[in-house]
Amino acid sequence: MRQLIRIFLVLVILLITVVIAAMIFDDSGYVMVEFNGWVVEMNVWSLSLSLIAIFVGFMFINLLVKATIAAASGSKNWLGNWGSRKKQNAFTSGLIALAETNYLLARENFLKIENEDFDGINLLAAAEAEVQLGQPQQAKSYWRMATTFEKSAMAANLCLIRDALQHQQANDALTLIQGLSEKQQGQAPVLKLWAQALGQAGKWQELQEKLKGWKKALGDDYEPLMHQASKGNFAEIASKEGASQLKQNWQSLPRATRKDPAQQAAYIQQLIDQGMFADAEHALVEYQKSDPHPLLIPLFKLIKLPNPVAAIKKLEAWLKQDDLNVDLLSALGHVAYNANDKVLAEKALSKAIKLGNRQEDLILMASIKESQNDQTQALQLYKQSMLPRG
Repeated sequence: MRQLIRIFLVLVILLITVVIAAMIFDDSGYVMVEFNGWVVEMNVWSLSLSLIAIFVGFMFINLLVKATIAAASGSKNWLGNWGSRKKQNAFTSGLIALAETNYLLARENFLKIENEDFDGINLLAAAEAEVQLGQPQQAKSYWRMATTFEKSAMAANLCLIRDALQHQQANDALTLIQGLSEKQQGQAPVLKLWAQALGQAGKWQELQEKLKGWKKALGDDYEPLMHQASKGNFAEIASKEGASQLKQNWQSLPRATRKDPAQQAAYIQQLIDQGMFADAEHALVEYQKSDPHPLLIPLFKLIKLPNPVAAIKKLEAWLKQDDLNVDLLSALGHVAYNANDKVLAEKALSKAIKLGNRQEDLILMASIKESQNDQTQALQLYKQSMLPRG
């Protein structure tokens, strides 16, 4: 448009020049145009006015065409925006219905946008609705579709892996994990599922080896996972080769491995399961020469020896430094009870109950009261053990 105005201004200047020249020379000039039998005659004045009229008309037609095109384009955009708003409303309504546990309405809304591009978030939400409606196969279909979107691929794969593990399909879960990128495999949520899959598949030794490299990434989850892996591995050795081989296998492990509390707890648990209480007691005392460890303290409760001197001595030594430690008091009470030392057991458990009021301590104390024919106190303790705890 600006270009046309510039041309128009140049034309007007030229025409004014022609008109001025005609006025100076007092000659209006003569112009004749002949075209296909048509003849047009005019002077300079009429030519100037005609050219201006033609150019203004051309500019008007140009403006009208552009306005028409713009109007048509605007209508198209408006229709597009209207369709986009409908899709967005369906997406929003589906999410709200999902949060309100109205899963049928959520499914209805998500079906409207099943093939639309919401970065796969709509497919993840639709899968959740199908899970809640008891349609796991449809949910898996949505998860697979969501893996084709970069932003939701990781979340969709995690859902597929969890689903496989939930249905005891450990090998399928491992296949899905192997299909992830190296960066994705190194993320903590994937590592936890990987550990679960290896455990479910009974690959305890492989799990133990991998956990050593995952320690930093897993953080606080490392110890319970290593304990589970070691426990499974030691149980497999004991069942196939016997308790003596279990001890030999433990001694053949690297020193760093034998100093790992998670591995120690698994080994001692297996000794207890094999009825080797004296060996278990010795290990518990030996591996906790300085301070008690939360993974090992509960195992004292499982020791069943007539005279567990080393265990009692160690627990009492720790209690001298921390006489309000409920875990230590509870462990001492159970060890003494299993050794038939009811006096020491009652003393330790009474203090543990005052400090912690734990169900297992209440039940054991009730058992002691029953043995003393104090049925009233025993009943009261049993009732107390059944009260909900915060």
